[in-house]
Amino acid sequence: MTPAAPGPLPDRRGVLATTMIVAALPLLLLLSLVAGQWAPLMSFDQSLAQSLHDAIAPSPGLAHGLELWTDAFGTWAMRIVSLLAAAWLLIRRQVSTAVWAGATVFLANLFGLILKLTVDRPRPEFADPISVAVGPSFPSGHALMAVTGMGILLFAVLPLLRGAWRSIAWVVAIVIALSTALSRPLLGVHWGTDIIAGMSLGLFTVALTLLLWTFLPPIARRWDRPSPASAPKA
Repeated sequence: MTPAAPGPLPDRRGVLATTMIVAALPLLLLLSLVAGQWAPLMSFDQSLAQSLHDAIAPSPGLAHGLELWTDAFGTWAMRIVSLLAAAWLLIRRQVSTAVWAGATVFLANLFGLILKLTVDRPRPEFADPISVAVGPSFPSGHALMAVTGMGILLFAVLPLLRGAWRSIAWVVAIVIALSTALSRPLLGVHWGTDIIAGMSLGLFTVALTLLLWTFLPPIARRWDRPSPASAPKA
């Protein structure tokens, strides 16, 4: 019997498990401290939010640029990008990977919603707000989906890239995820710790679903029929 296709990337369970632990530690710590309203952390968040507001508010051009950026790579944009990546993988008959992408989007949003409703943290408030957002603040949905969406896109396209292009893809994905996440406290609609928690949750979710993906049974791997362009090279 012909062996099942190995999938878009080699299985690296140790790396993925380590990534999950590294991402979970700050998330769980911040969840505990924010839910318990630990005074030093609350004070730090308040001071940081006020400092960022004072720095950005006098520059409407910069604020407008941040608004455009955060909308271009925001929560809904990343959801759409992730689902388009899943559809593209399905068209290329990368069935198990397409299912992974869809499941990752779903779980990231589910985990984020559960934490938002559980913690129910108010957003920063200013007399002259730079921007406005609604819903609970912790964790940042933009930060969560920026990491999740770029992780999915990166995993989908890396098998098609060679040489320096792979490094460029990593750099682009990291820059977009980081800058999108950081745009939120700069606009005054999230606390700094919301951003760390959102990015940690996104990284945890991607690592978790990738780890589970590596344990798919052979029959699931045989759903995938990689084209010659995407087949791994020796």
